Amino acid sequence: MNAWLGGFQFILNRMTGNNFNWFLHVLLFLHTEHVIRRQKEKKDKEEENEDEDEDEDLGIDIDRE
Repeated sequence: MNAWLGGFQFILNRMTGNNFNWFLHVLLFLHTEHVIRRQKEKKDKEEENEDEDEDEDLGIDIDRE
């Protein structure tokens, strides 16, 4: 995360204290949302793969006509 924030160093160096705090808060908020969304997508994909594996184990042939 520090490397990601390093990309904003030029902008952050020129800000007042209040602007810096607000900007950093917003960046962290957006980053957290992004991470949570990626984790949810990964979990959904894993659950989908587990469901497919269970269907194959039971010998169920879905959507293959």
